[in-house]
Amino acid sequence: MGAGKGILLDTSVLIDILDKGALLDLIEKEELYISVISVYEYIRYKKNKEFFKKKLEESFIVLGLNNETLLESALIFEALKRRGKPVSENDIYIAATAIAHNLELWTRDTDYEKIKMFFPKLELRLLE
Repeated sequence: MGAGKGILLDTSVLIDILDKGALLDLIEKEELYISVISVYEYIRYKKNKEFFKKKLEESFIVLGLNNETLLESALIFEALKRRGKPVSENDIYIAATAIAHNLELWTRDTDYEKIKMFFPKLELRLLE
């Protein structure tokens, strides 16, 4: 992976970049990945879904839910449920994608800190 570690962008950061033009100076030198879940979350409210889906696929490396990611997701879900720490299913899939692909997850969503408490291998960069 390029000069630095690859970065998985959470949907919150993806929206900042694409809709607000923010954070571009922070990510210029990194390999940027997004989860297929973020693609879904981003395009679901757009009028021209096909256009935006294609633009995301051209701009980022899109990672699907493979067997390792699904297993990691199930482990995260189980650990959080057992401890009464609810997190959205989509956040679980995105965190599991970061873990399975050894990527640093960039987000504005503090729910990921709940996951990191029990899965310290999640490399998390919480942006303000």
